[in-house]
Amino acid sequence: MDYRSNKILNQILKKQGTSIQSLVEMFDISERMVRKLVKELNEELAQKEIPEILIDKEGNICYPDLTQQLEEALKEFIYESDFYTYRLIPNERKTIEAMILMNAEGYVTAADISEYLETSRNTIITDLNELKVWFAENKMELISQVQKGYFIKGKEKDIRTGILKLLELNQDYTNYQNGQILDIFNHLLLKELLYEDRLPQIQTIVRHEERKQDLYFSDFSFMEIVFELLILLKRVSMEKYQEDFMGESVKDSSKYPMSKHIMVKLEETFGYTIPDAEKHNFVQELRSKSYLKSSTTHIDTIDIPVMIGRTVYQISERLNISFYLDFSLYDVLVDHMKSAVYRTKSGECLKNPFGKEIGRKYPEIFQIIRECVKPLEEYVGNRFQDDEISFLVMYYASMLEKDKMARMKDEKVSVMLIGGMGRGTMKLLETELERFEDIIEIKKVKSAHELAKMPDEQIEMIISTVSCPKLEIPVIHIESPILKENEIYEIRMKATKVLEEKYQEKELTNYNLEDLSSRKKGISFLEENRIKINVDAKNWEQAVREAGIALQKAGLVTENYINAMVENIKINGSYIVIYPDLAIPHAEQEQGVIREGISFIRLKTPVRFDEKTSPVTYIVGISVEHAGSINDMIFNLVKVFSNPILKSKLNEAKTEKEVYYLLKNKI
Repeated sequence: MDYRSNKILNQILKKQGTSIQSLVEMFDISERMVRKLVKELNEELAQKEIPEILIDKEGNICYPDLTQQLEEALKEFIYESDFYTYRLIPNERKTIEAMILMNAEGYVTAADISEYLETSRNTIITDLNELKVWFAENKMELISQVQKGYFIKGKEKDIRTGILKLLELNQDYTNYQNGQILDIFNHLLLKELLYEDRLPQIQTIVRHEERKQDLYFSDFSFMEIVFELLILLKRVSMEKYQEDFMGESVKDSSKYPMSKHIMVKLEETFGYTIPDAEKHNFVQELRSKSYLKSSTTHIDTIDIPVMIGRTVYQISERLNISFYLDFSLYDVLVDHMKSAVYRTKSGECLKNPFGKEIGRKYPEIFQIIRECVKPLEEYVGNRFQDDEISFLVMYYASMLEKDKMARMKDEKVSVMLIGGMGRGTMKLLETELERFEDIIEIKKVKSAHELAKMPDEQIEMIISTVSCPKLEIPVIHIESPILKENEIYEIRMKATKVLEEKYQEKELTNYNLEDLSSRKKGISFLEENRIKINVDAKNWEQAVREAGIALQKAGLVTENYINAMVENIKINGSYIVIYPDLAIPHAEQEQGVIREGISFIRLKTPVRFDEKTSPVTYIVGISVEHAGSINDMIFNLVKVFSNPILKSKLNEAKTEKEVYYLLKNKI
């Protein structure tokens, strides 16, 4: 059995069928060659008394009736294949050679590898010369010594990263069923890590802790953790240990309990003593690859969710997405970004198998997110890799689709057409405007001389081919009934803005945001005595201290917390300005939080935190203990401040009581 035959069988098992066309694209071969491969494969199957694979009139390759018995027979056929029947392609051969070298306890000769792979010694030497480049790119050196052979020189961390990279590049995670690897090449690759007895047990241990700790791994992250533990066991058995990069400080991490339990279970199951350094470093891996299902536990730092909240809304602004999104979607997005930040900080990346495809499909969203995460990159001291960005693109593409669906269900923008042209020409314009039927509705068509005054309230936007008097509603001027690209863009953008304003007005009058005190029992986030308006502050520091004093007087924080709020801004900058005109200064829980809550300060004169950010009028001091609290707060604060009607009323409010009633049940 060769590489392609193996892939055909795997496709059939995973999808219960494939097609000639998909295999043509997968293997870059002709249709005739695909049919030849299937014929040869059927001959091999016949020797094992397994029914032949059929090709129907539409070119589908399948078993019409893939019974459980037949499925098991195919799996056994695949699994029993070995070097005597399976022929490695060059890339597969070099991958296994690299894996052998990185897992070797001493020197390995070309003759040893040649005998193992049943390949000529000259072929192996050529492969190894080519592999030198790959090793160098991955911070390792392939050393050769006469009469001794080859060995890998490099830091233990880089060797493990290299092993993991080989696994990730070559794995299809749908192959894993109770530890059984159906792809022969991957079976051979993992064989170097003694996976057969260990993989199912490691999977069971990680799943148990995932449920117990109320954590969530994506399928990819789950297998990445399993692979890292598989590698760890192999290296520990060879007495190859990592340095302690994380130290004792990780014991304060929310992921430490899970890491500890996993390590204890590994020691009990496999009989190894795992050094503390390995245990400490593994905490970071969990931090970067998981997030909490319920955001109720202690967070490692409050700065991160605040910065993430700011980034989320900056991206949403650029993409013109309504802020009235599901909290559940926002919560999941923030949690994902939190893990992405930890990964980026440590130089890791969550691989997205659809990353390139997503980048091609949504290039504009990709670029906007890339620009908006720059402050986060500065904070963590590392660049977000493209795969991480592509995951965020998926979330925002989903939001855009959700927004689009909401608009289609809601009222459309009522439009009047104005023109000095004939009726036939105006009909042509109406036809052109049908492309906007999801967002606008043409209510009236009039000539220019008929527009002597403001149209009735039914009309929300005008599209005109002639000059119009200045009106209170948007007017879009076009040159002809055949729309240009810039005109198409302007119509959609202005119509979208009108819809946003309609939503916001409805929100203010008909919809109460969920009162957080009902979500978090016993927590009073905002009370009237913590609201101050028309506060004099000469600079940002004085403004922040006013917000802190309001928290202290309410018994929410200590005096030390106020000083810590100021110091945090001096160190980390203006990231606390999460939205135009709104800043949320804070410090960490251990710096003086007594209980959770907020203060609300409206300044008499806006202050600047730095030259990069716009002046700020509203300072909301926050005191939190839990990640869920900070997410809720940021979400609802931005909901308030992104509503121009409510924001205008806040600006005009004469008393603290008036502000309190405007905000009641909103934050």
